[in-house]
Amino acid sequence: MRGALLAIAVLLFSRDAPAHGVARARSIGEDVPMGAAARAPRSASWAEALPPVDVRSVHDGASCSIRLYTPDGEIDEAARMQLEHVATNDGRQHVLDERLAQLVVKAAYHFHDAHVVVVSGWREHAGRHTTGEALDFKLDGVHAAALAAYLRSLPRVGVGIYTHPRTQYVHLDVREPSYHWIDASPPGVTWKERRLRDPGQAKRDAAWTPESDLPQ
Repeated sequence: MRGALLAIAVLLFSRDAPAHGVARARSIGEDVPMGAAARAPRSASWAEALPPVDVRSVHDGASCSIRLYTPDGEIDEAARMQLEHVATNDGRQHVLDERLAQLVVKAAYHFHDAHVVVVSGWREHAGRHTTGEALDFKLDGVHAAALAAYLRSLPRVGVGIYTHPRTQYVHLDVREPSYHWIDASPPGVTWKERRLRDPGQAKRDAAWTPESDLPQ
């Protein structure tokens, strides 16, 4: 009888042991949230290694060299303000959408730290440009078609490529759903743009996460 009771006690202890272990792990996790604990090594692996991105405006020649991310992977607000200053067309600073800034920098890193050339940022009565959600730009040494093709691979964006020999720049905005077009208008003239087919748009947009906007 005593032997049977002892066997039952051992069995109960064995079944309880994993449960106690899990409870203890959760208690420890409450002191240091799992997201924060997982983020530190990830940040150290990419944010600290990012070089600065050079940005200049064709409008007034303003320029800056920015690191959009702090070493812990957060947006550096001072750097974003520098980008806003260069991206304005009227000499005053206007808020630039955070995700838009991320995607411009992401493109520069994708093309081997290419310099960003701002053609047009904030301007009045110009749709998403007026709300700070759009930027017309080039990358030094990168053909506009290559830049546009890369940007079209990103989720939840509007990408327009301006192909006239005197333009050759790309419009990028943040939106949902994605929409892409081509425009051959010469400077100062507005022709009807042509929408580009995008069979993978719905699937790509649905797969978006905040991490999609980080440099890769």
